[in-house]
Amino acid sequence: MLIFKNLLLTQTKIFRKNLEDIPKCLKFVVENKKNIIMECKDWNPLIERNVSPKILLIGHDPRLQNSDDKPDYALYANYYFRPEPECKREKNKYILAKNCFTQIIEITNKKYREDEIYVSNLCNIFFEERPKKKTILIPENVAKNGVIHLQNILQSYKTIEYIFSMSEQVNYWLQYFGFYNTKTDFLNNAKPKCKGICSNPPYYEASRRGSFREICGNVYETVTKHKIIPILHVKTFKRIERYYSANYDNIRLFFS
Repeated sequence: MLIFKNLLLTQTKIFRKNLEDIPKCLKFVVENKKNIIMECKDWNPLIERNVSPKILLIGHDPRLQNSDDKPDYALYANYYFRPEPECKREKNKYILAKNCFTQIIEITNKKYREDEIYVSNLCNIFFEERPKKKTILIPENVAKNGVIHLQNILQSYKTIEYIFSMSEQVNYWLQYFGFYNTKTDFLNNAKPKCKGICSNPPYYEASRRGSFREICGNVYETVTKHKIIPILHVKTFKRIERYYSANYDNIRLFFS
């Protein structure tokens, strides 16, 4: 644990230096806590289903982009284990949860079951203000706490074999805080633009478009010695998977 905390401090110092051109913006992100309300819970299969988790799936933040609903569990995971709702609003939550689980089952060639997947978010906090039609920027302090939370999950559940981290921003923060390293230009290319950081409310947009393709579908090792595989967020998976076909072929080949 001490090694992990030291890595967090080292990575934070290095990459804050890279962001010295926008110190005021970054300070705003770190200190703006006034719109934090509450948190949603992890979906823990050991507690909910009495099954030891083998996969850790990491999402972005709790809310759907165009919804004010506050899920009880990350990525509405509990909906998947209920009967499919008839109400359209509730059915959308069920579909999101279903797509989360089925994506993992499909790309691992059915080597794992749905009830072996532990679901969390890097950010499990609800924010009162959110950018319209854009990806919310996870504040640096919240992301750091999220990384520590993930570390605690892995320490508590030794049965977890693989980690799937969804979305460009999630993987940016994981690398920023030294959770894993790709030895690529991804960290610099995925750095949030100053324009988005300084917006009110702030939103995330990578400095270089398409930077996620460089790491998506590759297998890396975390500081905890787990295998981690960056993947598309479930909300965009079906829509843009065709542009990442080679990346996803790598995953399927790895689990063949």
